[in-house]
Amino acid sequence: MMRDKQTLRVVLVLAIVLVLAIIAYWPSLQGGYAFDDYNNIVFNTAVHPQALDWASLQHAVESGPPSGARRPLAMLSFAVDWYLGGGDPLRMKVVNLIIHLINGLLLFGLLRRLCASLPSRPEHAHLRHGWLPLSASAAWLLAPINFTAVAYIVQRMESLCQLFVLAGLWGYIAARARMRDGKPGLLLAVASIVLGTVLGGLSKESAVLLPVYALIAEWLLFAFARQDGKTDSRIVALFAVLLALPACIALYWIALHALPAAAWVERPFTLGERLLTEPRVLWDYVRWTLLPLPGQMALYHDGIEISRGLFTPFTTALAIVAMAAAFIVAIALRKARPLVAIGILWFFAAHLLTATVIPLELVFEHRNYFASIGLLLVFFAIVLPHEGARLPVLRSGLCFAIILFFAATTWIRALNWSNPLLQALNEAKVNPHSPRAAYDLANIYMVLCQQPGNSQLVPTAFDALQHAADMPGANMLPEQATLLLSSYLHRDPPAGTWQRMQDKLAAQPLSAAVIDALAKLSTCTMEGRCAFAPQDMRGAFQAALTHQPPNTRVLSIYAGYAYNTLHDPALAVDLARQAVAASPQDLQMRANLIALLSASGQQEQARTEYEKAMKELPEARQNGKFRALLDKSTTKALERAEP
Repeated sequence: MMRDKQTLRVVLVLAIVLVLAIIAYWPSLQGGYAFDDYNNIVFNTAVHPQALDWASLQHAVESGPPSGARRPLAMLSFAVDWYLGGGDPLRMKVVNLIIHLINGLLLFGLLRRLCASLPSRPEHAHLRHGWLPLSASAAWLLAPINFTAVAYIVQRMESLCQLFVLAGLWGYIAARARMRDGKPGLLLAVASIVLGTVLGGLSKESAVLLPVYALIAEWLLFAFARQDGKTDSRIVALFAVLLALPACIALYWIALHALPAAAWVERPFTLGERLLTEPRVLWDYVRWTLLPLPGQMALYHDGIEISRGLFTPFTTALAIVAMAAAFIVAIALRKARPLVAIGILWFFAAHLLTATVIPLELVFEHRNYFASIGLLLVFFAIVLPHEGARLPVLRSGLCFAIILFFAATTWIRALNWSNPLLQALNEAKVNPHSPRAAYDLANIYMVLCQQPGNSQLVPTAFDALQHAADMPGANMLPEQATLLLSSYLHRDPPAGTWQRMQDKLAAQPLSAAVIDALAKLSTCTMEGRCAFAPQDMRGAFQAALTHQPPNTRVLSIYAGYAYNTLHDPALAVDLARQAVAASPQDLQMRANLIALLSASGQQEQARTEYEKAMKELPEARQNGKFRALLDKSTTKALERAEP
C-alpha cells in the first residue's frame, strides 16, 4: 500500500512537471523558422513532398544538411511534417516539443534505473530510493540550455537522436543490473547499445557516443563483473568491439579530414586554436547550464574570443587546468560518489565530437542536450538532502528554486521566440557583438520592408544592414543583402558596397554561407531580377578566387555566370576546367564541364571528357544521371548541375 502511494505521488509530480514544460515552451510554438532551418527545411525542396509515396520519401531521406551529412530519419520526419502541415512551423515545433517530453520520461526511467543499480552501501541508500531521478529530470526538461534543441526546428536532429540514446542507455543499465543479479541480460545489453546507436545515428552522428556513455556507467556501477565478482569477459569483448574498431576508423577519418590545413579554410581558426578555445567554451556551457541568466542565453555565440595561445586570453590555461582537475575529482569520487563521477564524465564525453578536432563552429547551446544531464546529475547528487544531511530544508528549497528558475527563464526565452522580429531583436540585444545576430535582425527588416504597406521600414532596413556590415568579424552577407534590396527597390546601392564586399571576399575564409550568397547574386542576375554591372560581378568572383587553392564551387558558379550572363563560353569552359583540375575526384565538377562543352557546341570534347570521367571515376559508371548526361539537351549550362 505504501509503495502504491509513493508511485502515485511520483506519477502525479511527473505529470505536473510535463505540464509545466508545455507551459514554459508554449509561446515559442507561435514563432517561425531560424538560421539553419532555411537551408535544411524551407529551401530544401526534397522535404516538400506532394505525396507520401515511396519516391518522394526516398528523395527526402537522401537529402541532408549542406555539410553533406546524411540524417535520413530526421529528414523523413521533416518531409512528413511539411506534407501534413504545408510548411507551417507550428506543427514542426509541436512535434519537437513532444519529442522533448518523451525524452524527459526516458531520462526519468534511466536515472531511476541508474540509482537503483548503485552498489548496496549505506551511503547510497537515499539515492537508490530518493527523489533524485524526478528532480534531475524536471530540471532537465525545463533547463534553458536545452531550449534551442526544442524551439529551433532543425535541432530535432539532436533531440530525436538522443531519444534513441536515452532508451539505449536505459536498456543497457537495466540489462547489466539483471546480469549482476544472476538473470539473463547479455542480449538486451548488446541490442540496447547497437540499436540505440544505429537508430540514433539515423538522426545525427552524436549517437555514436552511446557506447562511451555505457562504458562510463559500466566502469563505475558494474566494474565489468559477473554475479560472482569476477571479470565478465563477454562485457569486455563487447566494448572492445564497440569502441576499438570505431576508434580506429575515427583516427583514419581525422587523418584525412581534420589534420590537413585545407579542412579549416572555411573557419577563422586553426585546429590548434580550436582545441585551445573549446575548454573555455565547455566552462561557459557549465555556467549556462547551472546558472542560465536570461541575458547570457542566445542562439548565436559567434562573438567569443578565439584562443590564439595558452595565455591569449589568459583564461585558456585556467580552463585547461580546471578540466584536468574535474577529471581528477571524478576519479577520486568514483566509489564514494559514483553519480557525481558519472555526471562529470558524461558531460565531457558528450563533447567528444563537437569540442575536439572536427572543424565545426565553436559554440552552440544545443550541443548540451545530453551533456546537461551529467551536470544536473552532479548538482542533485550533491545538493539533494538525505538522512543525516545538514540543512535539509535549505537543500530542498534550493533544488525546488532552481527548477522554478529554469522554468521561468525558459518561458522568457519562449516569449522572445514567439515571433521572428521579437526573436531577432532579442538576439541582437543579448549578443550585441554578434555579427550573425545583427545580420539576422537586418534581414528581418529587409523582408518586412518589401511587404505591402511597410515601405516606411526601408530606411530602417538599410541602417540595420549597414550596422551589420560594419561589425568586427562580419562577413559579406550584409553587403549582399544590401545589393539585393537595392535591386528590388530599383535604386543604386550605397556607395562602396561592392568594394567592401569584394574586400571581405578576398580577406575572409570562404564559408558555405558566403559561397551561397555569391551564388544568389549570380542567380538573381541570370534570372533577370537584378541588373548588376558585369565588372562588379567579375570583381566579386575574382576576389573570391584569390584564395588558394581556388574554391571549386566558386569556379563552378562563375562558370555558370560567364556562360549564361556574359555569354562567354570560352571563359565558362576555362573556369570549369580549373574546377576539375582543383578537384579531379569530384563527379559534379566533371558533369559541369561536360554540360558546358555540350551547350557550347563542343560535342567531341564533351564526349572526350565524358569517357575520361567514366574511366577515372568508378562512381561515374554507377551514376545513372551522369551516364545519361550527353543524351540530354542543354538549354542553360549547369541547369542540371549543382555547383
